Amino acid sequence: MAALRSHDLRQGDPRRRRQPRRGTARRHRRQRGSRGERRDRNRAGGLRRNADRPHHAGRRDGGDRHRHQRIRRCRRGRARLADGLCGRRIGRRRDREAPGGVAAVSGRRSRRLRAAAARAHRSSAGSVRAQGCGARLIERLRRDVRALPVIALAVIAYGIVAHASAFALQVGTYAGIFATGAIGLSLLLGNSAQISLGQAGFFALGAYAVAWLTTSAGWSFIPAAAVGVVAATVVGLGVGLIALRFAGHYLAMATLAFGLIVYGVFSQLDAFGGVNGITDIPPIDIFGHALSNAHAYWFAWLAAALCAWATWNLLRSRTGRAFAALSGDPLAAEVAGVPVKRYKLLAFAYAGALAGLSGALYAGYLGLVIPAAMGVQLSIDFLLMAVLGGSGNISGALIGAALVAGLDVAGHTWENWRLVAYGVLVVCVVIFFPGGLAGIYVRRGRSRREAERDGFAQAAAGAGTHAEAPRERSVPAAAQGESPLRIERVRKRFGGLVAVHDVSFTLEAGRLTSLIGPNGAGKTTLFNAISGVSAPSAGEIVIRGRSVTGWPAHRIVALGVGRSFQNARLFADLTVLENVVLGAFRRERSGFVADLLALRSARHDEREAVERARATLRDLGLERRAGVYARDLTFGERRRVELARAVVSDPWLLLLDEPAAGLNAAERATLRRDVLDLRSHGVTMLLIEHDMRLVMSISDRVLVLNFGELIADGTPETVRNDPAVIAAYLGDERAAGDMRSEA
Repeated sequence: MAALRSHDLRQGDPRRRRQPRRGTARRHRRQRGSRGERRDRNRAGGLRRNADRPHHAGRRDGGDRHRHQRIRRCRRGRARLADGLCGRRIGRRRDREAPGGVAAVSGRRSRRLRAAAARAHRSSAGSVRAQGCGARLIERLRRDVRALPVIALAVIAYGIVAHASAFALQVGTYAGIFATGAIGLSLLLGNSAQISLGQAGFFALGAYAVAWLTTSAGWSFIPAAAVGVVAATVVGLGVGLIALRFAGHYLAMATLAFGLIVYGVFSQLDAFGGVNGITDIPPIDIFGHALSNAHAYWFAWLAAALCAWATWNLLRSRTGRAFAALSGDPLAAEVAGVPVKRYKLLAFAYAGALAGLSGALYAGYLGLVIPAAMGVQLSIDFLLMAVLGGSGNISGALIGAALVAGLDVAGHTWENWRLVAYGVLVVCVVIFFPGGLAGIYVRRGRSRREAERDGFAQAAAGAGTHAEAPRERSVPAAAQGESPLRIERVRKRFGGLVAVHDVSFTLEAGRLTSLIGPNGAGKTTLFNAISGVSAPSAGEIVIRGRSVTGWPAHRIVALGVGRSFQNARLFADLTVLENVVLGAFRRERSGFVADLLALRSARHDEREAVERARATLRDLGLERRAGVYARDLTFGERRRVELARAVVSDPWLLLLDEPAAGLNAAERATLRRDVLDLRSHGVTMLLIEHDMRLVMSISDRVLVLNFGELIADGTPETVRNDPAVIAAYLGDERAAGDMRSEA
């Protein structure tokens, strides 16, 4: 049975398949309607023979005609797709060049031109691997906004229809109430990579605050709800402090214990009604007007919409980047300037605040609060809402809340089967929709990589010639005489092993100093002590006249210290541009509230950070890779992106840990050029490197460590001829000639 080509963008007759009897053109098939590139036949390669190709005598298309194919190609078995695509086709490759037109040909008009080229049209722009099935963290964030209007229309339509049924209206109101709390847990779980099984405790704080203040103190709903939210926020900070000591399932158990403690307290205190709770709670009132059930539905979803808007602002800002860094690599985030502990506390406090608001709405709507409704099951319900919808996804939290609330209310009629339904639903979502139910809608959009490339290209085009100008770097004040770094008798001990022993030196401003030595000499350990990754056991470290001994890494970064790692540490789920923007964290001044409300100061800081990152990428020749995920970079590109992240904030002192390791000759030449350019702008650098040719050609000064002790300090020429260095670093006298030749 003959059929047209099943997919117009794909090749036909691949290798290891049975070929049509009459034969087909080898290699790539051209696209339907493609005219190819015109060539000057008098130039090299302009005239070619095609004797081995079928059926092209007298043909203008070079024998590449599209023929009918056969369904299943007469082969038994089921249709198969490429591995790793989860039932989807590989996306169409992007052209390396801008599409269009026939290439210009120089020469006299009398020259004969080929009508069509029998050759491959264009090559791939990069890797042709398909992206994985799971939606990436930032990809979900960027496309969340596409699903929100659809959800809003669904809420409005449901509200209009539900007026005919009191039960349907009740289900919709509960969904809106729980959606508020689900948004906070989704952020905590998906963006800051922390889990909480104690959300019912925060929910109870908000609910009991409204219940007690409105019944016993005579308060109205809004101030009572505000007190409940503040109480949940403060307690969230306390739980966050405890949670800093735990991770993984230990953190889950700690938060579960918190929820059980809150449940026990409210169950035992007579002031809160004990196990009977508090009844006769006044309905929600706005400026003295009590809301009906129909109005309560709209009020609950209005609160959820405001929380979704605020969370969306938060995740697109400096705070959102900090949360994303927490889930990627906390150590790299700390060295980039993110105070990791502070933002973990913020994430817990924010999730607690939204859960408290959800509890306040619950108490005002239901008119009854009992401890039994706020036990472990409620915490599990919140977790289900976040997981089913898609953790880290705002629209997913809304979808998950609507689904779980509907099952919870309707499930009272089939109580014995409700948990079974939950289990089946979770298993199906995890297997078939690993990005959550919201991921079904998200996957229909353009790929994140294409969007970022297009956005960067448009920004560069809009900036005109200004975009091509190199970024002006501020000359560090340390170059005016202040010493960037002074180390006094620094020692680092690991049990009985002394890794660094009484090392002392001072760096001169604007100069490049290399720190060399054999493996295990203590070079990276010394770097860790300087950058705040680990505190020294003894001694003093002074940066720009301030003793920073024992300071955390983010405080040292705030003084103008940048650092790279021996193994490049990038955030794999962020693009190149987002990785570099994170390096400008210390230069931004917007706070949590400004980010939450998207104030003008926060938007200005965001634009400035992005432009600074783009300019840095342009200076290092990485602008075309701005939209590529860090996980898809080559080894050399990862090194350069990490360098860009370290220098984007114009550091006073730059610590580079073996930046040339693993690079080929061309990449090392590029690295050498970049490092010399930074030195010409007055940046003080301390470099660890094993490439002696590179070290001796760019260094102003060389320090040599051996078994944790400083054995040499001088110019490259002095160190090259030092017998102690030759014996310790190179092994014997014969290596001296090699060292001189490499220099």
